[in-house]
This record gives sequence, structure tokens and C-alpha cells, in this order.
Amino acid sequence: MGNELFQYLLVNISLLVLVAAILIELKPLRRLLKKQKKSLSDQLCLGTIFGLLSISGTYTGLSLQGAVVNTRVVSTLAAGLVAGPFPGLCAGLMGGVHRLLYDPASFTSVACAIGTFCFGVIGAAACRQLPQKKGRNLALILLVIVSELLQSLIILAVSRPFSAAMELEKVILLPKMLMNSLGLVLFMSLLDRFNWSMTIELADQQYLALLIAHKCLPFLREGLENRDAMGQAVDMVREMLPDVRVALTDLEQVVAASGMELSAVPLPAQKAMESGKLVVERDASDLCGPPRHRSRAFIAAPLTCGEEQIGALLFCVPQGPNLILEASCRTAEGLARLFSSMLEVGELQHQIQMRQQAELRALQSQIDPHFLFNALSTISALCTANPQKARETILTLAGYFRQALSINEPFVSLEQELSNVRNYLALTEARFQDAIHVTWDLPDVLPVLYLPPLVLQPIVENAVRHGGTEVDNRHVHILIRQEGEKVNICVSDQGHGFPEEILKRLQDPRDPGYTGLFNVQKRLRSVYGGQCGPTVNSSEQGSTVTISLPLIPPGGLKSKQEGSMAYAYRGH
Repeated sequence: MGNELFQYLLVNISLLVLVAAILIELKPLRRLLKKQKKSLSDQLCLGTIFGLLSISGTYTGLSLQGAVVNTRVVSTLAAGLVAGPFPGLCAGLMGGVHRLLYDPASFTSVACAIGTFCFGVIGAAACRQLPQKKGRNLALILLVIVSELLQSLIILAVSRPFSAAMELEKVILLPKMLMNSLGLVLFMSLLDRFNWSMTIELADQQYLALLIAHKCLPFLREGLENRDAMGQAVDMVREMLPDVRVALTDLEQVVAASGMELSAVPLPAQKAMESGKLVVERDASDLCGPPRHRSRAFIAAPLTCGEEQIGALLFCVPQGPNLILEASCRTAEGLARLFSSMLEVGELQHQIQMRQQAELRALQSQIDPHFLFNALSTISALCTANPQKARETILTLAGYFRQALSINEPFVSLEQELSNVRNYLALTEARFQDAIHVTWDLPDVLPVLYLPPLVLQPIVENAVRHGGTEVDNRHVHILIRQEGEKVNICVSDQGHGFPEEILKRLQDPRDPGYTGLFNVQKRLRSVYGGQCGPTVNSSEQGSTVTISLPLIPPGGLKSKQEGSMAYAYRGH
């Protein structure tokens, strides 16, 4: 009888595992198991499914000595271990009540009903403590042994006559513990393989979405307004997903499409933008274009910037018995989120550049009208005393203003910036004649450095204004040295030094000052961050203002030929 019991239990376990393998291939159940956060209705549904498996164990059980030898413990424990506490309790309750009603005349009915519910409790209690890898199978075996021992104790305590209960347990306890332990290990291994395959599938989709997003990043930075860039983005998506037709829309029109022709924003895209959720049209061959005989689905995922809807990403995908639409939906939704983040970053970069341009314009607008008045007065005096010098000074003034007021690029070469400084000094020296003493310490070959425009001139102007103890005796020293990938620029004077109040204000990034060195400080911080702001060494014998800039500015240099927001480093 012992061998027959082992064989019978083995057949039952095989049937249970086979049924489980079939069930997890069903799409509704796969969706339920994949969910990280399950609603109450989801948990109730899973509890019902595992409860039915528990009930089936009773029907396939073997009648022996007034009892039913079964595999209920496998499916009932698995309910709590796989689906969570609530489904485990539901499965235990369903299996227990059914066992009580199945054969109420049996002397073990009440004990088996109580034991089945306890299986659910044990599975629910152990769901969070079960090891993920090492020792997992041993833990499953111990759970079955504890559950079967508890069931035996309940039968011995409740069932009468006691002698019949004892004889029954002598026959069935060991086979149940061995075979049901094997059954639970096989059952959980099957579900583990499903979880592993699901993880691999999700990782593949995430990798593909990230790869597509990485390749599309340079185009998405341009914003939805740039149709050429968006066209390249959708072509790139279609190149990576050959079976998918792709389009991008803003709130009012189709911005770019690859593989389908859309004259207006389709209705699914409008719904997606209105609801902020993914919209799927399962029979949308008309929207996707030819060939119309193939069954295609239309997927619209909203694009957002912050909390605001700005457009939609559209997918047209083939569908059929061997094509899983759910995977395409997840890919579209993931790409839409990534695209939204990239478009938002591109908009942020655009705003930063607009701010930098505004700061540059602010600095350009601060060219001292007194400086212009004094320069014109100097030229007027020279017209009589030294016409040739007056002519040279006018040309210098014209060059100074042309360069200072016509700069539109975020970066200029060091040579251009020094040319502007020389023009300023020439105009100043023309006014004060021999009062300004400027010394230069430059390398034989200037470093190939690009820096924000109008950075050096305010520093030199500050040194000229405050660089001497007497009006007619001002000393300025300009030193430039390259150290590795950085260039140090030092402007020194022999004045009385900076007031302590000014030094403290220069260290405060929130200071509202917006003239002279304060403007330079803010602009350098906005471009390079806090590490490239000017440093000031000041004493009663003079001051030195130093800036240390990288050869290649952040993001490279904006190329005029490109006509885009992209940057490319330019050398001589």
C-alpha cells in the first residue's frame, strides 16, 4: 500500500504542476502576477484561483481508511508564498470549507478543514521570510513538514476514534511529507522560472528603450518645434524597431512621422493628451496606412513637461496570435516617459542659454556712458592737437563698440577677448596718456581657449579704476598661463585693495549685485558652476583677481554652421 500511495501522490503532484504551467500562460493571470502593487480585487482573484487549485486537490485525492490523502498543502501554501497574505488566507478558507462540505460524514473532515486553513495561514506568514535564493528549497521542504505535522496533530486531537486516527497517520504521514515537499519545490520552481523570464523580458525592454532614448537624445534636445530633429528621432526609433511605425505630435499638429502619413492629430493621441494615460486602439489599420489588410494596433502615449501635456508619442504595431501587444504598449509608455524627460531637459537647457544671453545683454548694456563721454571728449581734444591720433582713437572706439555690442555667441576665443581688452586700454590710455602703466605676461603662443565674452574687460577696468594710489600713476599687470587642461588669467593692480564688504559680497552667490565683478561672477557660475568663479587676493599693497577656466567649456562650443542647440569644439 505504501508504494501505491507514493505513486498516487506523485501523479497528483504532476497534474497540479501541469495545471499551474497552463494557468501561468494565460494572459490575465500573467498580468495579475506581474503587478507589483495588487488591488484588493486582484488579491481576491488570485486567492480564488489558488483556492480552486486547493479544492481540486481534494477531488483528485485518494480515499483511504475514511480520509482523503491529497496535495492541498501544495497549492494552499503556494497561495500565500506567491500572491501574499490575503490570497493565502482566501485559498486556505476556500479549501478548508470545501473539505468540510465534501465528505462531512468522514471522521477527519473537521480536522482536515482546520488544517487546510492553517496551511493558508502558514503560507501567508512565511511569504515575506522565504529566502530568494540560497536555502530556498530547504525552506519550502521545512514549510511542508511543519504543515503536515500540524495537520497530523489536529487530526489526532480532533478526530475520533483516536485509534483510527493514529493508524491513518502511521500510513500517510511520511508519504505526504515527502511527496508534497517535492510538489511544493516543483510548483515554486515553475513560478520562479516565470518570474525570471518576466524579469529578463522586462530588462530587455528597458535596455532597448534606454538605447533608443540614448540615440535620440541629441535630436530631442532641440524640442518639438524643430521638425528636422524630430524627424531624425522618429527615424531612429523605427530603425531600432523595424516593425513599428512611429510619429510625434504636439498639442495641435503632427510634428514628425516615420512609416505612416497623418494629416492631423489622430483621435487616440487627443485622448492620451487629455487623460494623461496610454490609449490603445486594437483595430486601427486605417490610422496606420497601407497595407490595410494587415491587422494593426495604434498606441498613443502622452508626452509631458512637468505637469503639462505637450504632445504624444504614437506607435502603429502589427498584432496577431503570435504578437504580444502588451510588450509594445510597455515599450511605448517607457519611451514616452524617457522622451518627456529629455524634452524637459532640452527646454531647461534652452532656458539656461536664454538666461546666459540675457546676462550678456545686461553686461553689454552697462557699458559706462561716462566712458563713452570721456572717450569722445578725448577725441575732440585730439582733433586739434593731434589729428592722426584722434583718427586712430576713433577707429579704436569703433572697434571696441562693434565687438562689445555685436557678440551673439556664448563663447569667444581668448584672442578676441584680449583684442577687446586692448581696445579698452587704448581708449583709456588716450585719455590719461602716461598715467596708465600696463604690463603683459603672455605665452609665446596663446592657448586655444574659449570663454564667455566680456569677462576680462570688466576685471581690467576695475584694476584701471582702482589700481593706483595716485590719479596719474596706475599700474595693471595681466598674466596668462596654461596649466594642463586649464588656463589661469591673473589681473593685478597696486591699489589699496578691495573693501572687506565687497569681498564678502563676491562670495555670496545670492548677492543681487549685477555690475562689474558681480556680473562676471554670476556669469561664470552660471556657465561653469561654483568652481570657476574669480578669486580675489587683496591687501593694502594691491589686489589680484584670478580666473581659472577649462580649455573646453561645458558642452563644447555652439557652431554657427550647425544652426542648432548642439555644441562642437572648435580649434584654430
